[in-house]
Amino acid sequence: MANMKLNRASFVIAIMVSLLLCLVTTIAYAQQKPKLRPLRVALPSHTIGATQYYVGRSTGIFEGHGFDLQLLVLEQRAALAALMTGDLDFYTATGTSTRSALRGVPVRCVMVGLNRPDHVLVAAKEIVNIEQLRGKVIGGYTANATVNVILMELLRRKGLKPDEYKILNVGTARFAALAGGSVPAAVLNGLETVKAVKQGFRPLARAAEVIELATGGLCTTVNSLQTKRDILRAAVQAALESIKVTATQKEKVLPVLMKQFSLVYEDVSYIYDNVHSGWALDGRPTPGSQKFEFDLAQKEMGLKEPPRPEQVYDFSLLDEIGKSSR
Repeated sequence: MANMKLNRASFVIAIMVSLLLCLVTTIAYAQQKPKLRPLRVALPSHTIGATQYYVGRSTGIFEGHGFDLQLLVLEQRAALAALMTGDLDFYTATGTSTRSALRGVPVRCVMVGLNRPDHVLVAAKEIVNIEQLRGKVIGGYTANATVNVILMELLRRKGLKPDEYKILNVGTARFAALAGGSVPAAVLNGLETVKAVKQGFRPLARAAEVIELATGGLCTTVNSLQTKRDILRAAVQAALESIKVTATQKEKVLPVLMKQFSLVYEDVSYIYDNVHSGWALDGRPTPGSQKFEFDLAQKEMGLKEPPRPEQVYDFSLLDEIGKSSR
């Protein structure tokens, strides 16, 4: 009986020692783990153009660079205002930021994510071609936003002039406006397009098939480039690594998209394949996407000459990253 009591006591002591060791180890690990810096990045909407950020957050790439990536959805005026006050680190609407820079707002695009937009012009099922949109009101985002630029270009390529239709700017509610009958057609992102097609709406034109246009980049203020350079460089490095995974490891990307958007495998695979060739592995716009953006800006703003790259881009962080990796 004495031996049994002794064994029981020894067993209890052993359990207590084990628990104490686990507690000490946990505390030590928590103390050693570096505190993550919040990295606030605004998106114009949740879209396939932000895939690299979802992937980078899900796979721990941003965390590995010391960041707690926080993704927000903001309309362009709110996003640009938050950039100016320092409440945001980056805004991903590359086209909007480009045109803002040309209007004198002190912002620069430091990298791009995609050189092919995922947007689709989608219409009610009774509309079978773009010509039927003459005289109609079409759902857009906001004036001068990339979505509206894509819409006007798709219509122009089919012979419609700006005075032959009207754009109703409804921000991120374009799909809701289409589904509710407020507009007969709207430019939707790839995710919204999948949902719209399932409800019987008709895709009329896919931007990725005919347009080179930089989207999903990282844009920030001139002041931040001067005062937070080390932080921004690390964030750009994380974004580049995330783009590489996005472009080359489909098997890792699709589960992330399925979870992010509550879609089935077939849907996210279709959306992914639509823009697969457009990822900017080096973080830079293609010559075609840059020319398209600058030609549009010149026409829209009535500029005598095309914009100069240094007016809207600052790829010095990419240059520094490239030098350090050699």
